[in-house]
Amino acid sequence: MRINPRQVEAFHKVILTGGITAAANMMYITQPAVSRLIKDFEDALNLKLFDRDGRGLIPRAEAMKLYREVERLYLGLDHIGMIADEIRHAKGSVLRIAAVQALSFLCSDQVLPTLLKKYPDLSLFLDIESSSHITSAISENQYDVGFIFGQPGIKGLEAEPLADASAVAVLAVDHPLATADEVTLADLAGTRAILPGRTTPLRAQLDISSRKEQIYLHNPIETSMANCCVLASRNVGIGVVDFITALNSPSPVIVKPFNPDIKMAYCAVYPPQIPRSQVVNHITQVMKEKIAESLALK
Repeated sequence: MRINPRQVEAFHKVILTGGITAAANMMYITQPAVSRLIKDFEDALNLKLFDRDGRGLIPRAEAMKLYREVERLYLGLDHIGMIADEIRHAKGSVLRIAAVQALSFLCSDQVLPTLLKKYPDLSLFLDIESSSHITSAISENQYDVGFIFGQPGIKGLEAEPLADASAVAVLAVDHPLATADEVTLADLAGTRAILPGRTTPLRAQLDISSRKEQIYLHNPIETSMANCCVLASRNVGIGVVDFITALNSPSPVIVKPFNPDIKMAYCAVYPPQIPRSQVVNHITQVMKEKIAESLALK
């Protein structure tokens, strides 16, 4: 006869609780069932473990020696359960996040508080980098998740679309075009354009549109999209940024549709060939929801 886990459990519970009745209650079975499991366990081991009298089972010295080994097994199983609980709740885990500046405020203001409420023992690192830097670093496993513009240009990098939006123009509240229905590329040529850096997908598309329409932008200012809003609010010129940057700008700006319509994709990127954790899936889902809520304000 072979040993089965239920026999070992019955043996463990009888010694632990001191009797068949308590063991049966703990195992949610009848007392005769516990007695049968103990008898089968002894037969399987070919070892007498208990003396029997009218009061129940009395453990022999052999039983106590065996119990010490079985207890080690149960402590090991409890440890496995504890580790699983820590993994499930991200206890003692570290999450490394990289985000473009446009999404970093949304991440810190709305996404991370929600994440930490669900995983209070989580340690976080949030770096603000360009899309190109993030995709390169993600491919080298420097981050667990990255939030970028556009699709990654590195082959083999896993990406998940979060949302699409159109670029917008930002200008001061007293700018002459503040009442216009839209701002065009030609309008930028008639003033000072405030543009995102040359490594951004938005700037690349702006340059393509300028060449296509044969429009030359005089004396542009090149800076981050957050600074585009700051400078535009001071009436230095007209900035072109993504909608979320414009929405979250602390500087007072008027937001206008921009023509030509330049689509911008937000996406999450992950290290290649590494399974995503529950924490990474959770933060990506929350980021997707918060971006959708922001775009709905348009």
